[in-house]
Amino acid sequence: MKPASTQIVLLGGGYVSVWAYRSLVRRLRSAIDAGHVQITVICPNTHHAFHGWTAETLTGILREQSQASPLAELMPKARLIQGVATALDTVAKVVNVAQSNGTKLVIPYDHLLLGIGAHDSEAIPGIRSFGYQIKEPAAFRRTKQAIQDLVAQAAAEPPALARQYLSFVVAGGGFTGVEIATNLAEYLTVLKAGYPSLQGIQPQIRLVHSGDRILPSLRPAYNRLVRYAEKTIAGYGIELVSYRRIVEINGAGALLNDGQFLPARLVISTVGQSRLVLQGTEFMARDNQQRLITNAYQQIPGHSTIWGGGDACHVPYRHTTDACPANALWAIKHGDYVGRNIARAIRGRRLQPFTYRGLGQSASLGLGKGISELYGLQFTGPIAWGMRWAFFHFFMPSRRVMVDALSDWAHLFRFRQRRALTADQPDARPLVRS
Repeated sequence: MKPASTQIVLLGGGYVSVWAYRSLVRRLRSAIDAGHVQITVICPNTHHAFHGWTAETLTGILREQSQASPLAELMPKARLIQGVATALDTVAKVVNVAQSNGTKLVIPYDHLLLGIGAHDSEAIPGIRSFGYQIKEPAAFRRTKQAIQDLVAQAAAEPPALARQYLSFVVAGGGFTGVEIATNLAEYLTVLKAGYPSLQGIQPQIRLVHSGDRILPSLRPAYNRLVRYAEKTIAGYGIELVSYRRIVEINGAGALLNDGQFLPARLVISTVGQSRLVLQGTEFMARDNQQRLITNAYQQIPGHSTIWGGGDACHVPYRHTTDACPANALWAIKHGDYVGRNIARAIRGRRLQPFTYRGLGQSASLGLGKGISELYGLQFTGPIAWGMRWAFFHFFMPSRRVMVDALSDWAHLFRFRQRRALTADQPDARPLVRS
């Protein structure tokens, strides 16, 4: 009698699942091809989004197709189920799934990876009705369209009213907030170029941060990078609002915790992430950010066949209880290591702890303006920007989509135009450097 195949179920289509799949196939290819091991991926989306290019896609440099890779292309040996995991039964070892067409499925597993990530926090009152966010695909597209619409509306108004249309608030002084604020400032200059009536109008952008200075994860070790970012922000005319946080958003702007009100037509929040508490995981240990706590091998304590990584989980960093940084590179490495350990567990081999040391961190502050830290060395300006550009292309999971992205960059540098700008901006002539 033919033995039943080992069932590996990956929840989510993000970095953790994609790189876990790659790691598994690399080590179990013959068993997968023979049908002894089956990988099932459960994800509500059909594509993996490369979030490293969020600012570039938001501002029209890259088309969305140059950021999104089809999961079917990335995981050809997996069974793909487009749906949402609704419950987990750790005794029966099954996952309940609701598909978009209403079909309910029960998927058995021998090994389960919780790579369900995180989503934008909606803790700020008014964020759903009046605010804008960028993590989820629908929210990202809404924000992207709103920016273009505001510029077009401003062009049809007298100068005093046009200035009101071009008023923006960005919440969050971390990497994402700083990237969005600076690239937005550059992008507005690009969009304005298509409207003669806006040439004398200076957009107003405020960056709200709860601390004393931006980029707290870089301080105090990398103050040079922080100073460069602050100087670049000042050069764009962006106003830093420190020691404040947004407590409410309405149709007229953002209310701060000190009672100050910032008028704005568009408030973009990059602060806070929420984690899904999947039914059946309520009893599992979590940290104060609701991340599932794993052991050094990325197993959920008490469940040797349930694994975790990425934004959904608190994976300890190298012999400590501190969590690994929450960014794409660490999620990629979580996936690589967890795939390795699942393969080792299937083969009855000793597991290996997560020991990745890190590579560095970087941010784009506009074309040719960047900050990068690589193994403790600090880089700024065009060199830093170029390093980030090269690393991001290297880590894109699809070579075909990477070529699409390179094509968009080539279009920018050759024709000095952003390829993804909508057809109603035919006269915009963006500069390669701003």
